[in-house]
Amino acid sequence: MKSCWFSDFFDAGLKAEGEKVETVSKPTAMADVLPEGFFDDPKMDAKVRKVEYKDKMEEEWELFQRSMKEETHVSEAIIEEEDEQVNVERNLDEIDDQMQRWKEVDDLHVKKETIAKPVGDSGNKDDDSDADLEEEDLNQFLDWRSKKSWK
Repeated sequence: MKSCWFSDFFDAGLKAEGEKVETVSKPTAMADVLPEGFFDDPKMDAKVRKVEYKDKMEEEWELFQRSMKEETHVSEAIIEEEDEQVNVERNLDEIDDQMQRWKEVDDLHVKKETIAKPVGDSGNKDDDSDADLEEEDLNQFLDWRSKKSWK
């Protein structure tokens, strides 16, 4: 056999020295022969190709729902963090307000003690202050509605 450029092409099934190579032919299935999307009905197309039918709109919807859930969780985390920060600030403001009020109460107690101290130091000379009121002063308070009924 002469060797030429076309001999390999036409003699591909032959081995050197005239031995024949056995080619194994696979039985072809319908799924291998038909391209994807051969049938107009996507369910029928998936059935013939023996694959699971997946609706593209349903997949996109599930993907959208998953992304929305993730964004919702992120949003809730941000809101929770902001609420916590606001609560801390509010608590600090309330504590500052309470401290200011207690300071005012303490100042009033100190003022009360300073005012009460000189009165207590003078002694018991004004213990009977009610008895020292004059009758005219009592009449002024008691006679404001009646015609001198107390006298």
